[in-house]
Amino acid sequence: MEHIKKKDKSINTWKLSVLYIKNTKIMNKFSEYNSTDFLNDDTFIRWILKTDTTSVNFWEEYFKNNPAQQKEINEAVEIFNHFGIQQNQLTNEEIFLMWDRIKHNSFKKKQLGVFNLLKYAALIIVVFISGALSYYFYQESKTREFQITGGTPLINTDEAQIILSDGRSVPLDQKDSEIKYNSTGDKIIVNNDTLVQEVTNNKTEMNRIVMPYGKSSLITLSDGTKIWLNAGSQLMYPSTFDRKIREVLLFGEAFFEVAHNEKNPFIVRTDYIDIEVLGTSFDVSAYADDKNFETILVNGKVSLKVKKEGFFAGKEKFYLEPNQRFQINKVEGVGRVSEVDVSVYTSWKDGMLKFEKEDLINVLRKLERYYNNTIQIKDPLLGSHKISGKLDLKNSLSEVLDVIQLTVPIDWGKQKNGNYFIIESKK
Repeated sequence: MEHIKKKDKSINTWKLSVLYIKNTKIMNKFSEYNSTDFLNDDTFIRWILKTDTTSVNFWEEYFKNNPAQQKEINEAVEIFNHFGIQQNQLTNEEIFLMWDRIKHNSFKKKQLGVFNLLKYAALIIVVFISGALSYYFYQESKTREFQITGGTPLINTDEAQIILSDGRSVPLDQKDSEIKYNSTGDKIIVNNDTLVQEVTNNKTEMNRIVMPYGKSSLITLSDGTKIWLNAGSQLMYPSTFDRKIREVLLFGEAFFEVAHNEKNPFIVRTDYIDIEVLGTSFDVSAYADDKNFETILVNGKVSLKVKKEGFFAGKEKFYLEPNQRFQINKVEGVGRVSEVDVSVYTSWKDGMLKFEKEDLINVLRKLERYYNNTIQIKDPLLGSHKISGKLDLKNSLSEVLDVIQLTVPIDWGKQKNGNYFIIESKK
């Protein structure tokens, strides 16, 4: 009996060794997985859907022991989650079966890659429009409706204009223009003129407004949302909202009064942050040449998703309550929420600039945009002077600089080319 027990123990030890070697090989195989490989693994999909306890336990343990693969795992999950399955219509098992058919058809050849996975799946399920309203995220050769990086560049022009979906460009000659859409999006009142554009049911008609320095505009969208577009800004938006999510794309600064709609949230896309609301008043400052991104909430509630190192690298989420500001340094990637006087950040839409201990350099940058003039500081140290108070933008730039001159020790002058300069006061 003693001999048999020892033999059984030896066999069990051998089995454990084999199992260890087998598990090690499995782990080594997974260590070379990219996001495509993860999506092609049945147990990984079961982990996402939480349909199989064994798969869930296995992958949770694997993730804990392999943090170096977190980026590929996050990317795989991000891709899978962008298929907007209506949970009230399909069970998890049905979703899994659907996904199983999709991936096995689109991964017959390894070189097909993630794009064909998305392309094939889009023929079967409803694609959730997200990111930058992109058609598909890995489709680089096709046209997309909204692309933040590269595909939707800023239009460099000194002419204020509205560009319609049919390619027509209508100049906006007034310093402060007003644009209003009817509820169906086919009629647009531009100042005192009425424009007509064709709207089709199966195609989103994208319009763009370009506001160069020196001009601004008030836009009323087809859903009743009002947008004050600041100088040096551009806005892309659909003529009518025919999707479950109302989305616009902003370059620069705008103040939003969003028409409340619980069923259709409103999203402002920028190149750095996405802001989602239901019915809210808030300001967004997302100028490309500013080092900081800012959102200031007047009323309602907003959520902000910060894009980090590309779309698939994950997002950080923040929430704002009324009278709060979210600010993030675009270089350092550090964001914070603080209590503020919202009028300081929203007064521009009423023709005023209000400041509280603001650096002179930042004040002058806003004046450059509003008046479309260059203001050069001869000594960079002068830019650190703090400004508090109000500036009436109905006055000329010279009059505004006179007011600033009363609060900080500077002198200003005007060159023959029309540009202004700031020097230290001799008084």
